[in-house]
Amino acid sequence: MTIIASLLSIASGFALMGYRETPANLIATSIIIDLALAPLTAIIASRHGRSALRWTVAGLVLGAWALAAVMLIPPSRPAPPPRPDAPQYPPTSDAA
Repeated sequence: MTIIASLLSIASGFALMGYRETPANLIATSIIIDLALAPLTAIIASRHGRSALRWTVAGLVLGAWALAAVMLIPPSRPAPPPRPDAPQYPPTSDAA
């Protein structure tokens, strides 16, 4: 059980922070954190043009490391060109 707790603490990033608890508490906390970060990782990945399913699995397995990776990897698709009827920013005054 200690080995599983150590692996989960490394995957979740708790080992880097120096978080020390009993193995059962560390496993439960790591699983909760990974379950909370997986949907966020998937949302960011889909907005960057990546596979949401693959990044969800990565978020479940790697936790904070997957979230950091998906935020650092540049988007795979270029930004769409602006529409011609879109408002111009910053707005200009016609009074001058």
